[in-house]
Amino acid sequence: MCDCNKIGRRRLLKGFLSSSALVGLAPWCLSGCSVNPATGQSSFTGLMSMDDEKKVGSEQFPSLVSEFGGEYKDARLGSYLTSLGNELVRQSETPDAKFTFAVLNSDVVNAFALPGGYVCISRGLMALCQDEAELAGVVGHEIGHVVARHSAQRYSSGMATNIGLMAAAIGLSVMGAGQAGQGLMNVAQYGAQAFLQSYSREHELEADLLGHRYMTRSGYEPDAMVNFLASLRKHSQLQARMAGKSEDAVDQFDMMATHPQTKERVDAATNRLRNLSVPNPRLERNRYLDMINGMLFGDDPEQGMMKGQSFLHPALRFGFDIPKGFRLSNSPSKVVASHSKGAIIIFDGAKPRGNGNMSSYIGREWMPRSNVSQLEAITVNGMEAATGVTQGQANGQPVYVRLLAIRYDSNQLYRFMFVTPRSQSSGFEEDFKRTTYSFRKLSAEEAARVKPLRLIVVKAHAGDTPERLGATMPFNEYNADWFKLLNDIDPGQPLKPGQTIKVVAG
Repeated sequence: MCDCNKIGRRRLLKGFLSSSALVGLAPWCLSGCSVNPATGQSSFTGLMSMDDEKKVGSEQFPSLVSEFGGEYKDARLGSYLTSLGNELVRQSETPDAKFTFAVLNSDVVNAFALPGGYVCISRGLMALCQDEAELAGVVGHEIGHVVARHSAQRYSSGMATNIGLMAAAIGLSVMGAGQAGQGLMNVAQYGAQAFLQSYSREHELEADLLGHRYMTRSGYEPDAMVNFLASLRKHSQLQARMAGKSEDAVDQFDMMATHPQTKERVDAATNRLRNLSVPNPRLERNRYLDMINGMLFGDDPEQGMMKGQSFLHPALRFGFDIPKGFRLSNSPSKVVASHSKGAIIIFDGAKPRGNGNMSSYIGREWMPRSNVSQLEAITVNGMEAATGVTQGQANGQPVYVRLLAIRYDSNQLYRFMFVTPRSQSSGFEEDFKRTTYSFRKLSAEEAARVKPLRLIVVKAHAGDTPERLGATMPFNEYNADWFKLLNDIDPGQPLKPGQTIKVVAG
């Protein structure tokens, strides 16, 4: 969660891929079909020209990058990604095309491409890669989307709705809340994930094929793409376990969830290996690990970060505690913590328009068209606050919503929404009360002690285990699992003395 001046004015990407129903597609194709440069086949792109693609990409790239915390401030790593990306572009069907590559300051495992040649890779995804060859497969996949003009095909076929970053991930809304209640519709989502999910199954598999083509033409080990796709599936399974769900629910946590299941993509990539042969294939593991050595891991303190059960924001000088059993997601505009039983905590900030009390703020400014009851003025660690309740729905089911507004100072408010299914409301009352009264200001000394975690490359020693080396990670009982994931270590596989590994250190 970054500077709260940005909170409440989060720019939505608009005007791109708006939904439309095309009537009579066949007549349109008479003048609107073009030859796909990547496949040589005819595809319908007539409603978005290549100039349109460049315009859309250049206009939306800054906003989309901002939604993921901005570009990661490491010029060396950024130059490295650009060099790798351009090498892969030269192996594509449009070798002279101009591309822009960016490393995103986000721990979410994600990658995406915008039309016109804009490719973004998160540092969270880079932490998961074992070598340069694996990263080349990911970057090649995104280049494939651009070269094959998948965005133009999707737009021209009327298949997409809008890449607006607020995807209403859980369909939550406050009855009668109007615009003021829209924040409830935007939880449990990762920025532009709706954009990523809008590619079709066929487009994703085609991008995999193209990525495989470009990386092998560059001399990389073909099997690296298979390895990374397998790591993606392991990541999805671990995310599911951490959320208290079965591993069978992995597609809920897959970065391309509405597309082919990762297993299907692994199988397709494995089948391609039978026809691929690269003389003296390269992995470039040592060079890659040198590039990511020291990279931020997890949250950036400038956007707030978890320490144990506390969310601390040293830049904005506040902190609060998250109940056990809740899984936290931090974005530039809000913090969301969710429980497997359906309870949700949504935290954000706002600027007051007047000098009224907090009870008045809830009823008149925050939720002016919602039926808020039980309004009560309270004090939270010396700060003026108020709370009240209202009704809502999540996935068509009734929910109980407790609202909390806290005046941090004369120019800044902070807000919590505590949302529970109606049948579960009593079970979370104490947890929510403890979170309420845990909200506190941080002193300068406390803020200075909040340090980021970093990915460090070391050599394993005799007697090292995933449990010991993973102890500094922020995932509690899942620390050893994360260590194995980051280092592609199978269950029961021992560490070898001298083996190069990635560890996390504060």
